[in-house]
Amino acid sequence: MNTHVQRSEQTSFCISCHVMEPFGRSLYIDDAKHIPAQHFQNHRVPADMACISCHADYSLYGPFFDKLRGLERIYFQYVSTPPDTASIRIPGGFKNTQCLHCHLGARDIQENPVHSAMIDTLTSNQVSCLSCHDMAHDVANLSHEKFWNPAQ
Repeated sequence: MNTHVQRSEQTSFCISCHVMEPFGRSLYIDDAKHIPAQHFQNHRVPADMACISCHADYSLYGPFFDKLRGLERIYFQYVSTPPDTASIRIPGGFKNTQCLHCHLGARDIQENPVHSAMIDTLTSNQVSCLSCHDMAHDVANLSHEKFWNPAQ
């Protein structure tokens, strides 16, 4: 684990709330179509920072808004009533900058004819990365999934 990582940025912290636990389990789905699981299992993101790596707002004021959203989630967990898992969404929707922060300029994007042909529509958010890569945290169907066990 990165020792400089703030506790609130750690994967273990994010999934310590009861309502977020299924999202943590989804990181172990043994299916290449599940984008978060593949990023986590293959260390395309640091395992100890998996949540924030993909869900951080990489805009100018993003870290400020990320902290506010985090405080709101902590409030719901300890003071109010947490939302049910099915209603959890990224405020403002998922932005391609969250993918392109790492993938823009990557070989698999540049050499893939589908990606390279639509790079302008991806960078401008006219087309969402999730319109093709739509298997992100399928928590509703966890009971039907096969899971990777890293201890084996």
